[in-house]
Amino acid sequence: MPYDPYEAYYPPRKKKLYRRAWFIVLAALLVFPLIAGAIYYGMLKAEYGAKAAQFDFSKLEEMESASTIYDRNNAVLGRIFLENRDTVPYDQFPYELTQAVIVDFYGMARAALKNYRAGRIRQGASTLTQQLARNTFDLHERTYQRKILEIFLAEEIETRFSKQKILELYLNRVYFGSGFYGAEAAARGYFGKPARQLTLSECATLAGMLKNPNNLSPWSSRQACMETRNFVLGRMLELKQITSAQYDEEIARTLAVKNRHPVHAESYALDMVRQQVNEIVGKDRATADAFRIYTTIDPELQKKAEESLRARLTEVESHDGYDHQTFAKYNALLKERKLSADADEKDAPAGPGYLQGSVVVLDNVSGAILALVGGRDFSQSQFNRALSAARPAGTAFKPFVYAAAFEKGIFPGTLLQDAAIDNRQVMIGGTTGILGEWGPERVDNTYEGPITARAALVKSKNAATVRLGMQVGIDRVIELAQKAGLAHPAGKDEKGRELLNLTPFRNRTFTLSVLLIMIAMGTLLGT
Repeated sequence: MPYDPYEAYYPPRKKKLYRRAWFIVLAALLVFPLIAGAIYYGMLKAEYGAKAAQFDFSKLEEMESASTIYDRNNAVLGRIFLENRDTVPYDQFPYELTQAVIVDFYGMARAALKNYRAGRIRQGASTLTQQLARNTFDLHERTYQRKILEIFLAEEIETRFSKQKILELYLNRVYFGSGFYGAEAAARGYFGKPARQLTLSECATLAGMLKNPNNLSPWSSRQACMETRNFVLGRMLELKQITSAQYDEEIARTLAVKNRHPVHAESYALDMVRQQVNEIVGKDRATADAFRIYTTIDPELQKKAEESLRARLTEVESHDGYDHQTFAKYNALLKERKLSADADEKDAPAGPGYLQGSVVVLDNVSGAILALVGGRDFSQSQFNRALSAARPAGTAFKPFVYAAAFEKGIFPGTLLQDAAIDNRQVMIGGTTGILGEWGPERVDNTYEGPITARAALVKSKNAATVRLGMQVGIDRVIELAQKAGLAHPAGKDEKGRELLNLTPFRNRTFTLSVLLIMIAMGTLLGT
């Protein structure tokens, strides 16, 4: 090649980097996917963004809140709800809880990698906002299409609400296991305190449960619950949300959890209150509008009434010769059926046929119901015998007539005359004729003639009871009733002493005055 002095003096210039072939190829490999991704995202945005915008975002704040029933001491007696939740504003959540919940979320990249390896949706790679969207709009189908919609819904939510509001909505809505929805209900249910009083350890416990609420509940697996709490505390330490001293202190702290009680603490008393509330405000409002319902129920009396009823009826069933179904035998049938693998509906035992009873304890001055028991086991029979097993008011008063007689010295074996009474003696409905319109105890009643006082009480014989009352003396019966507290103040005498009368018995119907009549009858049957 001939020598060119020009080239020797002016060497050729090197091509600029962006003009080199390898750079152009590399840039194309990087840019084209970005452009394609942007185009694809635009297509997704057009489709799923439009779908997301059509959702009713007011539903985010529409959460059903339980109505709470309180006893006379303002302690929680029970709740009325579809979802056991108490909604509270953001400032009622402790700072430690909000931070524990935020730092405990797994990264989306980690979950996405697991989904890719599995070839399907296995782990919910969700941000907090996405979980809020999923729970609010019931998006639980495990598909990529649902996941994409969830992402655009989260974007829409974040443009409409502040981060603080989103966290408030999330903590009020999310499920914490054991029937508790929202952090407030969970705090009260697990720890017996409002959320604002939770310790750091308790906050970390609730945050850790969100991964698997049922299995990580302290009532399901205390060990797993503690390990998850410790993991959350470790994450908070890594992110400098807490100090090493706080971490060491909380790790060493024993987790104190309440004893487990059924979320639906059903009883005849609570069912009575629930029905009355439903009648007043409607079932939908009762289960969603967070009413506070205050009752006159005395929890100690209620407990004693329930225990006494069961004990006395069990005693009756244990008498020799008692050949009816017993409470123990019926429970054995239920247990046997539960253990039977091939049991079906047609093999289910019939409703309970064992001896039942009811108790009502009243404050006779105010008329307040202090305790109410409608049967031996509400879960086995919801029929409320205290309210629905209608009895005339006179029937409820009969035990006092017989008590006055026995106190006077008349024995249970004393013979009484069970026969129609000349109406001129009782003055019911007029002064002529015989006792008829209220004398029979039942449609197929037959007068039995001479009958023992015991049998007359057991069979609730009206005519025999009237004769016994006349024999004892009306004043003595009234005096005993007054001593029993079945009276109310009627003013004061000249010395300032309160006077009592029995106006309620003469002028009012005592629809709830069963007053252990069933127990008295059952006891006499067994003696």
